Amino acid sequence: MLGRNELCPCGSGKKYKRCCLNKDVVVDRAGRKVGTAQKQYSELYTRIYEYSRQDKFKEEYEKAKEMFYIIDDEALNSKFDRFFNTYFIQDHIMESKKVMTVAFYEDNRDKVNTNEVKILRNLFESYVSVYEVKEVLDGKILLKDCLTEREVYTEDVKLLADFKVGSSMIARIVDVEDTSILIDITISISDAVKDVIVNDIKTLFGQYEDLYKDMKTFLIHHTHILYKYMQQLLEPSIAEYLKKQKEEKMDKLAEVAITEDDCKVCTVLRQNVEAEYLNSCIDFWNEFKEANGEVKGSENGWAAAVEYHIKKVAGQVITQAQISKKYEISPSTLGKRYKDLKIS
Repeated sequence: MLGRNELCPCGSGKKYKRCCLNKDVVVDRAGRKVGTAQKQYSELYTRIYEYSRQDKFKEEYEKAKEMFYIIDDEALNSKFDRFFNTYFIQDHIMESKKVMTVAFYEDNRDKVNTNEVKILRNLFESYVSVYEVKEVLDGKILLKDCLTEREVYTEDVKLLADFKVGSSMIARIVDVEDTSILIDITISISDAVKDVIVNDIKTLFGQYEDLYKDMKTFLIHHTHILYKYMQQLLEPSIAEYLKKQKEEKMDKLAEVAITEDDCKVCTVLRQNVEAEYLNSCIDFWNEFKEANGEVKGSENGWAAAVEYHIKKVAGQVITQAQISKKYEISPSTLGKRYKDLKIS
């Protein structure tokens, strides 16, 4: 242990007590605080994870995998198990319309203490986002959420030791005992990548503003989008696969016969629905539109709901996760649009 009167290791030539001692004390205190918070989070996470592995959740587990992973390759996907487990526990909306953390709380009300209840509540509202470092201080770092504009201090300074002011990252923050910690793996990204992701997410949010009251709510229901960006950034073969898939989709679009009378939803349906269901989908949508007048919102969300409805009526075994992935929307969005169709 470095003595107070020894030369400071920073190279200033001053004694340690007159140079970096106070700063190191602050950093050390922050580290202990973060360590305590991480321990509390990890212990609770382990209990929720074990709860989620019950046989009754096997079907939900498979649905979550279908929504989360981009490529059907177990060896490749094993690299992202940590991300997936968090997604399954905190983000995947089950048929019961609950996420796993809510189900865990409801089944274990008498087994969680006050602090754990607070952590669970914070988990309910956690999400993945794009952050930029705004300020680096002794013992804490100020991060700005580039999507919600919210600013938050984290004392997780050791994890972010290589990040400077202006650096950007994809991260997930959870508040534990008044300490903001970063969970999963925090990924450093360039300004160019940050701009692409932020613009993409803001465009998507603009298409579904009628369904989600603000950006935070949208992100809570769409964490799979940021996790998919993570997969691409960490595994180049996935980015290449998506590029090829996009090219194939564009080629297919060029072959689809579009009539002058088609609206945007009909166009999307023609591009995605199998021939045996297409006419039923088009007819149903035209009847819905005629009965309800101008319909707002993204065509993908409405088209997904129409296909899901028609196939359910036809008796086909189909999940919301399958349809959501096909139209590149969240199961939450599909569920809301499907509900709109049925109400009308």
